[in-house]
Amino acid sequence: MLTLMLCFSLLCGFGPVCVIRRAAGVRPGVMSLASCVSDGVFLCSCLLDLLPDYLTHARETFSRLGLTLHFPLAEFIVSMGFLLVFVSEQMMLAFRDPTGYESPEKQALIDPHMTESRDSPGRSCTDESPEKQALIDPHMTQSRDSPSHSHRLSGADGSVSLEQVGLRVLLLVFCLCVCALVEGLSAGSQPDPELIPQICVTLFLRQGILAFSLSVRMSHYGLRLAVASGCLFLLSLSCPVGIGIGMGMVGMNPSAPGQLVRCAVEGLASGIFIYVSIAGLLWQEPASPKHRIHKVTFLLTGFALVTAVLFCKV
Repeated sequence: MLTLMLCFSLLCGFGPVCVIRRAAGVRPGVMSLASCVSDGVFLCSCLLDLLPDYLTHARETFSRLGLTLHFPLAEFIVSMGFLLVFVSEQMMLAFRDPTGYESPEKQALIDPHMTESRDSPGRSCTDESPEKQALIDPHMTQSRDSPSHSHRLSGADGSVSLEQVGLRVLLLVFCLCVCALVEGLSAGSQPDPELIPQICVTLFLRQGILAFSLSVRMSHYGLRLAVASGCLFLLSLSCPVGIGIGMGMVGMNPSAPGQLVRCAVEGLASGIFIYVSIAGLLWQEPASPKHRIHKVTFLLTGFALVTAVLFCKV
């Protein structure tokens, strides 16, 4: 069962990558709508799956440990995850502002004598950094340089920097892996082994949809095949590994610090996922002026797809 789940997730993940790379001519329009489907999948997975499961698990953990809280600690941890990524991204953009504008924060922290060499005329602003060469596939970005490419990596402000792309992909993969690992732990720790195959059927569909959406998102960013393959392997392995660990922990009583650490990690992942889903994903495609109704329709399709899978899980 675990082997089939791994193979099915890899198939759903690498399928779109292979199709998109071979059909580069129709990539702009198709990728724009496919990205909206992945937006809806991630948004629904965050709001209807990861966040409710975390809040329920946190309350059960606090009750099991005999902790009476008069402060919304679970919601506070989620907020900290959201704000942590938001503040980190804004600080990163403030220090890497490509327009040359020196903000007061940057002037107060950066020594101007140390940056003169980087602003010398001999340094071309179009030089690609080693990070970009390692992350972005040049063959996948050639079509984005043409005038017909209408779905550039643009957000509500008109542009998405390389730093934002790398950070959001990293955080997205981290949140999906944490979510899959927690789902696997919950499924594997069932006291009745006969219930595990029934739960795994739902996990099959859920992991396949998430792998497909992650593949579409990484293809939309034009990431290298090695980077995309590594992310897909991590996501595909997370749920089977979680099920195996959960089955090995049946009958064991986890320690109180371990339960609290798990709640903290789940809460931070939930907050990060909310930010990545809304700020990093939802505002990119619908913010562009072309085919708004079509994009909203495809976004709702992705949302409804995950909702149907979660309904079967009940």
